[in-house]
Amino acid sequence: MQPTITLCLPILILLNTICQATPTTTPDSAKHEKSLFEALTRIRKQHNLLEIKLNTRMAFHSDLSPQESEQSAFRMDYLRLQITGNITERIFYKWMQHLNKSDTPHSLDNMPASINCLGVGFHITPALSLFAGKQYADFGGFEYDADPAEVYSFSDFGNNITCFLMGVHLAWWVTPSQEIRFQITDARSNKDDKTQLPANYKTAKTPLGYTVNWNGNFLDNTLSTRCSFSLFHESQKQNIYFWALAGAWQHGNFNMYIDGLFSIEEIDKLGILSEISGQAEQPYRATHCQYFSLISRLNYRILSKLNIFAKGTYETASARTGTNLPESGKYRTSYGYQGGIEYFPMKENLRFFLVYRGKQTDYTRLSAPFHLSNEHPQHLSLGLTYKIPIY
Repeated sequence: MQPTITLCLPILILLNTICQATPTTTPDSAKHEKSLFEALTRIRKQHNLLEIKLNTRMAFHSDLSPQESEQSAFRMDYLRLQITGNITERIFYKWMQHLNKSDTPHSLDNMPASINCLGVGFHITPALSLFAGKQYADFGGFEYDADPAEVYSFSDFGNNITCFLMGVHLAWWVTPSQEIRFQITDARSNKDDKTQLPANYKTAKTPLGYTVNWNGNFLDNTLSTRCSFSLFHESQKQNIYFWALAGAWQHGNFNMYIDGLFSIEEIDKLGILSEISGQAEQPYRATHCQYFSLISRLNYRILSKLNIFAKGTYETASARTGTNLPESGKYRTSYGYQGGIEYFPMKENLRFFLVYRGKQTDYTRLSAPFHLSNEHPQHLSLGLTYKIPIY
């Protein structure tokens, strides 16, 4: 560790000197958080050309389910390098790389799987901006939009959806409290695996996804909304249709959100029903699928530095008429539940947590041909999340 710091420190000092010579906006001193670079060098950063953070979550996990074989252990759950900055008042950039994820490039976009975001943005006007590169798909929902390090366990939707895609998006603040986003991305990151596809499947010449997203704030930011519609053109005759409707309420020490997510998939994109069919002798990609997710989290600050929370999910996976699964109908229902306590000793970006997580997955009679058993994993986790301000 020491040689790395010794090597990086002169580079950061040089960058700081160059950046101070660049006319950029000085950060608000009241909101400024001292970085490790500033603490070590005692040089005050006077620009916003370069900002480096290491987003982390680490914990000791204990498996509480007798039927599970997972070992209790310390684990680095999340480790992401985040580099952002403003080149000018109108041009900005983002680079976010998941350090404990594979660097193998995807076959379609030729972008390493570990890169979550990499691109350049432009403030066309104070209310209109454009971003091009790898980015979040604007599916909407408060769990989906949250910092991944702060989500102790995602819903089935959050665990299976492809979040990061190459494309462009346009963000327009119609009013100071109402934002509309238009986005075009690749429909997926990898080319099709033809060994798992239905016989009548024909790859789309231009597999793209289109999303419109509306974000609103009302009643002096007491009520917030996230609404979106997406259409993904997966093959020549098979599309994905996705809707999100979400709301959040903030009042005093209490806040909560509810996400409602629904998708109709003519070729299985989430992959949950295809995973069920994977138990067959010859696995195949499911067609004509339908997914529904209801997600909610409640937080209450019992003290200024102490938060308690509860989270629940209800999700279903069903096959529609025309499916290549044995029958149409509901194949799977899952119930997720979490509860815990969070302690914030200094800054909001540092927290210690104790969390209990459980999930009940029930398979219906339609899943009987695949010989699946109901599941009920439970875990207890003690750890911390810290978005370390490096520079």
